[in-house]
Amino acid sequence: MRTLQNTLLALLLFGATLFLFTRENQFPFFYHPDESSKVEQLQTSKWNYHHPMLLLSATKGTMALTGEKENAQRVGETGRFISALLCAGGALCLVLAVGLLAGRYAAIAAGVLLLTNHQLFELSHYLKEDTALFFGIAAWFLAVGLFWKRPSVGTAALVGVGAAFALSGKYIGAFAPVLSLFLVPWRAGKGARLRCFGGFFVALVALFALVNLPLLLHYSEFRQSLDREVNLAVKGHRGLTRSVPHDVYFTAFKDNIFFGLWIPIAWYYVTRAWWERRRLGGFEWLFVLFPVAYLLVLTFIPKTNDRYFLPATGVFLCVAALGIDGMRRQARSRRIAVALLALPLVIQIPDLALYYAAFRKDDLRDLTEWLNRELPDATLAVDRRVMLPSPRRASFIPYQPPLKATVVRTTVEKFESIGEMRAEGVTHVVLSETTYGRYNLTSLHPQKGNRAEYKQRQHLYEELMEKNPPLWGKDRQRGTVIYLHPGLQVYALPPAREPRPAGEAIRKTAAPPAPDTEEPDDE
Repeated sequence: MRTLQNTLLALLLFGATLFLFTRENQFPFFYHPDESSKVEQLQTSKWNYHHPMLLLSATKGTMALTGEKENAQRVGETGRFISALLCAGGALCLVLAVGLLAGRYAAIAAGVLLLTNHQLFELSHYLKEDTALFFGIAAWFLAVGLFWKRPSVGTAALVGVGAAFALSGKYIGAFAPVLSLFLVPWRAGKGARLRCFGGFFVALVALFALVNLPLLLHYSEFRQSLDREVNLAVKGHRGLTRSVPHDVYFTAFKDNIFFGLWIPIAWYYVTRAWWERRRLGGFEWLFVLFPVAYLLVLTFIPKTNDRYFLPATGVFLCVAALGIDGMRRQARSRRIAVALLALPLVIQIPDLALYYAAFRKDDLRDLTEWLNRELPDATLAVDRRVMLPSPRRASFIPYQPPLKATVVRTTVEKFESIGEMRAEGVTHVVLSETTYGRYNLTSLHPQKGNRAEYKQRQHLYEELMEKNPPLWGKDRQRGTVIYLHPGLQVYALPPAREPRPAGEAIRKTAAPPAPDTEEPDDE
């Protein structure tokens, strides 16, 4: 009876998570700069191998079942469904892993926390590999927990399956098979060591090959992409880098783990991981130290983005659930137990509602309507994050609302001066805070060899914005989802004047700078 109840609860959680994570995911596929690249790969099967293939292989398989290939928007939405499916599957795996550690109450608390967390909700809406990595790591943890509880060839093979999923999500998931090489023989014991290792290895190789067959068949392209990803992680991205160590992911922890949950997290680490440390088994140590180690590793990588923190967010939420369970055991009161279980809902739902509402609001759609009404004869230059109909993105035009104004092919960043814009016939520019805000971040600086270009672009934005109030966008509050709310602003081209050295004007006149976690994506 208890097994049936647990199964029903698990299915209920998975269904609720998948339902929620697939709401409001119909926004245009080209809003996210990486999704358009992935849609093109899915339509042409010409892969760039910037990441392993779990997300794209699963989406491609789904497309084969549905027959959807020609319509890019529908392909993108299919990929978003797979992303949500992986995120919901990862949440389920983590809940089951918490159940192995502490029982049903802790598992329910973990389920509530994962279901209502805004970062999981947001990232499940993108055709991106972050949820694939999240699922892979979660599946690996569940498999390791099962193997730790009952070592056998079968559970060792499950560890291989989980490790293959982690490695197939993103290259950083390689830590899972590497650690498994030591964990499986150690836990299996002398008598079964070889058999368990064999089961693990065969499952790892077979599943990885199945998911990543195109990657294995094009080894040279894979190596080039892998070298590219390593180079980006070590040196930075798009000519910008960041000194290490940095505090970006401590900010990510603060932004994605509501401070009300810091109490049960601290409770667990103090009362359980420290005071009762002799009672912790190897799997529990692995599970609760992972997010701390992951955070520390990320602080030494100059390529930063809030979304990279997703696996740590998921496991920290599970640690909070373990802390809530510990507080419930200490109180020994049913009323307190119910109140503690309701705490995550009270804490996280306001932020979740904020993100849900953000996906229902489209700044670019509103801007297009305003331009058609107020500036129908304008000639516009836009920066690379402004997704208005443009000849440089002709393939997107069938999926965009009509625009009366003309958009020139050259983006704002490619012009060397305002005079060059005038010569091109430009009358107005449309900027996004996601782009120009990078030039206000003191934590970012140009890579060696890119300083001149960086200064030129910084000076150009200063000239465009200094003493030149925006015609649209100044009073609009920026939403929480940067791809639907990139901080759009429209400026008339300023009159000709004598050039001046780059100064600090942009810091005084521009909208608030983009947070440190908002940086260009990896494709």
